[in-house]
Amino acid sequence: MAELERLEEASDKVADFQKKYNINQKNFAHILGKNLTLFICMLVPLLLIGFVWTDFKEIVVSTKMLSDGVITVMLFTVGEMMMARLGTEGGKLDEEYIEAKGAFDKLLLEVGKVGTMLMGVFCDWQIDVEMEQTVHFRLRLLRMPPKTWEEIKDKTPEELKAIYGKKKAKKILEIINLKPIELNEAILLYNGEYAARGGVPISGDAYLKSKKSMIETVVACIFTGLLTVTVVVTLTSDITFARVIYTVFKLTMLLFRMARGYDRGAKAYNTIEVRQYKAKSNYLGQYIKFVENKTYLKLGDKYGDISCFVTTTNEE
Repeated sequence: MAELERLEEASDKVADFQKKYNINQKNFAHILGKNLTLFICMLVPLLLIGFVWTDFKEIVVSTKMLSDGVITVMLFTVGEMMMARLGTEGGKLDEEYIEAKGAFDKLLLEVGKVGTMLMGVFCDWQIDVEMEQTVHFRLRLLRMPPKTWEEIKDKTPEELKAIYGKKKAKKILEIINLKPIELNEAILLYNGEYAARGGVPISGDAYLKSKKSMIETVVACIFTGLLTVTVVVTLTSDITFARVIYTVFKLTMLLFRMARGYDRGAKAYNTIEVRQYKAKSNYLGQYIKFVENKTYLKLGDKYGDISCFVTTTNEE
């Protein structure tokens, strides 16, 4: 028993160290990762000084230069991806993430008590409510009364341009072409999907695996890699001090890319997935009230034969 207690105590110490480490890393990565523009603005004058104080020579693309560029980009990419993985661990230790997940898990238990039979009706109703609210909100921005909207919503783009002009007609067409949010039982209870105006945001894993995230990572690494290689072109390789500057610069850029990777990994959970959990919790909370307050009885038969639900709940 004493040995087991020592192992548990050691495990707790490791977990505490990991939490503190990830919190510190997250703060450092956030500060460094959010200041790319400032960093580049400070870098440009330094590069200009390098050009002024360096003898200009004809730039010859050599095998050494190409290999240096390829290795630099690969080093940046691997470093950023490894730190992104470490960042995910830090994101999952974030208090906001833990609280959001705990609140969601608690609501799942409450939903289990009231049952999921009405979940489909609730989701269809929420889709219509969201669409109606979005349309009314955008109409108010255009200062257009609902009566006018009913008269023009079926008009062609050419007719709208003739009445309101090109600019306002474009905004009206955006309202006409609005698509409903995606919301169903599977999304609320299992996998979240992204919806621009509402619904459930994308999950942390989906964010990290998204095409946009991967492209941004690779493009950013290529950009910073090429920027780094330009220093070796600017500085003559036969000056020892110049090679020191180049080495320090490359290490700085590598640390910068790794910090961005950590920030991206942590963001996937302490920001992206937190938003998802909060959105799900909001809908699940509304669903519980929807069942307990028998709101579905006011919907008539718009979303199916409500009488079957009434009969079932009465029997229960």
